[in-house]
Amino acid sequence: MLQILIVIFFSFSTLSKERIVSTVPSLSEILYELDLSDEVVGVSKYCSFDEDFCKKDKVGTSLDISYEKILKLKASAVLLSSSTNKKQVTNLSRLNIRTILLEHDRLDDIYKSINILGDTFSKKNEADNLIKKINASLIPDNLEGRAKNVLFLISSKVKDEKIVKVQAAGSKNFYSDILKHVGMKNILESYPMSYPEVGREKLISLKYDYVVEIFGSHNEASLKEKRSAWKELNDSKEGSIRYVPLVGNYLFVPGPSVWKIAQELKNKVGKK
Repeated sequence: MLQILIVIFFSFSTLSKERIVSTVPSLSEILYELDLSDEVVGVSKYCSFDEDFCKKDKVGTSLDISYEKILKLKASAVLLSSSTNKKQVTNLSRLNIRTILLEHDRLDDIYKSINILGDTFSKKNEADNLIKKINASLIPDNLEGRAKNVLFLISSKVKDEKIVKVQAAGSKNFYSDILKHVGMKNILESYPMSYPEVGREKLISLKYDYVVEIFGSHNEASLKEKRSAWKELNDSKEGSIRYVPLVGNYLFVPGPSVWKIAQELKNKVGKK
């Protein structure tokens, strides 16, 4: 099948303008912010940050690339996660398509991706401005007293109106990086896993000032239930603990919208 696709590809005329395919939502958003929308011809099926941009042809993800669609789009470059299977990268190279593999798990990865894409596609000024925007959001406000201790959650599970377990931000992830930059402390930053699962018994023993939980369009309807369940758990602990839900699909994406996450944290946690 791949040999047939190679023949099809070389029957296309060479195009001078970049035709970029991005298989990673966070990298797609960087391209958008760098004013490269016209050059992008294909995106991941999980693209959601901008309705018009994300109407572009879907080519799968870094895990399930559609070579046929990429060839039909006459792609000149394909953006992939650094964790993409080597066989998929090799197949794209055999099709004479340039591949750009980028990491996107940590805050520094986001900076590097912005710089690399800015240099690669001649958008250096736009890249510099985007980085300045992110940096400005990461300047901590004048926090009163000690740093706030935050339990940062990706999700939580409720059973019989009680929190039974959560998936939290541990070490080596962009959430922990953001919290540190804005002057807050992720209480699970010493965990060996990036996103550990924590049970109710452990949650009861943890000491924190805030529970921050993120919601997107896939789970926003559960917010009321979660708020009530967290009140039950937090009322059993000493001290005043606030539950802070944040809502938006951008909260799940390690991309240029990290400035929004930082601003939300400073507004909802840092100034309280």
